Amino acid sequence: MFECLAQQAEILENTWVTHLLSLLPYDVAQLIAREPDEIANYYGEVKKILLKRYKLTPEKFRQKFFMHNKNLGSTWKNFAYELRSYFNEWVNGVKADNFEKLSNLIVTDQIKRKVTQEVKDHFIYEWSKLNSPDDLVEKLDDYDTLRSTFRSKQPRKEWHYDKQNSFKDDSASTTNEKKKTVRCYT
Repeated sequence: MFECLAQQAEILENTWVTHLLSLLPYDVAQLIAREPDEIANYYGEVKKILLKRYKLTPEKFRQKFFMHNKNLGSTWKNFAYELRSYFNEWVNGVKADNFEKLSNLIVTDQIKRKVTQEVKDHFIYEWSKLNSPDDLVEKLDDYDTLRSTFRSKQPRKEWHYDKQNSFKDDSASTTNEKKKTVRCYT
């Protein structure tokens, strides 16, 4: 948002840091002021510090890009700028610096949108790092194969309901009491 407003106000980029510092909370401005001059006076470096401080990862920019909506008082031009900024930060963050990498990133993201929450939860620690469709589909196919194997090999247990109103496994039963058999499929 700052970049958009600074460009609209036609503020020279070499003075952006000065303008930005006055808008930041005191503790964040102090964090930047402690940096060497070659870092503290260069907007690109200050931006990196702020992004690191607020942990805006490529995954967060991807989410912002897809979930962002136009504000009521905002122009379509501002909206397009914000979307472009989120997209560029996402793409730069995952180092998709050529058409093939960008294509893979977008195809992978589309595949990820079709996956169930259960599968996303399974891959939670590596999900945001899976940016290749080939790697992703290989993991998804392996996961599906293993899941179907586990489902088909689980034994069916037979349980009975005895006079003490409790369920017991038939394989452990040694009495010849009259019992109802209940099949449990897991």
